[in-house]
Amino acid sequence: MIRLACAIVLVLAASGVVGAEKRNVLLICVDDLRPVMGCYGGAAKTPRLDELAKSAAVFTRHYVQWPVCGPSRASMLGGLRPDTTGIYEIGDSWKIAQRPDTHPTPPRTFLSHGYRTLSFGKVFHNKGAGEGYGWSEPPWKLDWTCYVNFKPTGKGRESWRPAVEIYDGEPSRHNDYQTADQTIAALRVNKDRPFFIAAGFFKPHLPFVAPKSYFDLYTPEEIALLEPRERPVGAADHMYGWSEISSYGAIKGTLFTNDDAVTRRQARRMTHAYYACVSFIDAQIGRILDALDANGLSDSTAVVVWGDHGFHLGDHGRWAKHTQFEQAMRSPLMVRLPGQQKISGPTDAIAESVDLYPTLCEFAGLPIPEFVEGESLIPVLRGKSQGKEAAFSQIRPVNRKDRNVMAYSVRTADFRYVEWRDADNGDIVGCELYDHRNDPEESVNVSDRAEFANVLARHEALVLKNHDSLKNP
Repeated sequence: MIRLACAIVLVLAASGVVGAEKRNVLLICVDDLRPVMGCYGGAAKTPRLDELAKSAAVFTRHYVQWPVCGPSRASMLGGLRPDTTGIYEIGDSWKIAQRPDTHPTPPRTFLSHGYRTLSFGKVFHNKGAGEGYGWSEPPWKLDWTCYVNFKPTGKGRESWRPAVEIYDGEPSRHNDYQTADQTIAALRVNKDRPFFIAAGFFKPHLPFVAPKSYFDLYTPEEIALLEPRERPVGAADHMYGWSEISSYGAIKGTLFTNDDAVTRRQARRMTHAYYACVSFIDAQIGRILDALDANGLSDSTAVVVWGDHGFHLGDHGRWAKHTQFEQAMRSPLMVRLPGQQKISGPTDAIAESVDLYPTLCEFAGLPIPEFVEGESLIPVLRGKSQGKEAAFSQIRPVNRKDRNVMAYSVRTADFRYVEWRDADNGDIVGCELYDHRNDPEESVNVSDRAEFANVLARHEALVLKNHDSLKNP
């Protein structure tokens, strides 16, 4: 028996889960979350995330690799950029789990080192079950719409559905509340073993569904419209031929179309509903953080709150995501690593979603897979690094019948550069440059101004340096 016990200890020690300090991971994914929280200087009322910000690093310059749910999650959970994964479509994120032996996902890596790995809600985009994903048991997830009283009829976009649902009654009727319940229970059950637990919230993704009490946190008068209201001067129009929000309505029929102007009253109502959903999710995250404390896990568990991309609320003449602009590429990232960081509160160090995989591995003392294209954020969190030079993102139009193009975007400390390339031959067909020192809302493309020629050349070089696929098209 003594030999057997020693053998077990040796195996667990080799896997990195036994030692002076057990390190767990709690990854919280939030869909369509723009940085509107109070700790980001936004107007949404988020007391629990604001409290977390006192002990977590709040990355104000965090950028996703693709501003749509599926490809963004594939890059974050694969540690790889879109041109490497080849995952560009919203429904293809499952492909990131096809090579579990050579390119394991973070949960599979942690599972192989003795961790209990569990998924609740929306983590991988629309799937997540199967050996390749790396979960200890099948993921738990409910319907993504989260409607409480409305019952959809018909199929696809031929079926009318409301963009907003306000319901009376218990918050527990909401799917995201139940996701928090499941996560809280998992923390309690697994508190004495090493775990990697992921909780994914659907809101504030459309439709905007929340209890009435969260809508009542705001008055219509305090909802300010976000600027700029118009399309940026000189911006490419490839991303203006499709809008996710047009498949929703306020009465039977569509709420918005690509041709109809949105009234200021409509815009305020939609922004109000979005903020209500953000406040509701803030409360659910708070419940989970309370469970960490109650189970004595806060000092041993990494907490990451990650938004899978930003969201336009009428600014730039756009609703939803899927654009080349800052408001779609930038999303919240809050990181608390007990015992591993010296900084807390806002940091302007540039970070990317692909950086999470190596960060969590280093925190847990696990080897970082060689294929990962991100960089650990721990040097930044320890105050030993100012972060990377640039963040890189991509996007292409949903409807590519008229022009099959790909945008390669670079965000440095002072500029955003967008290079449009013909997807068939690789030729550059247009570019945009935004000066964030004087135009943080990206309202004017200055790429054609002579005084920015050197800036343009430097960012063009960064695109080529970071994308081997463009060097040999």
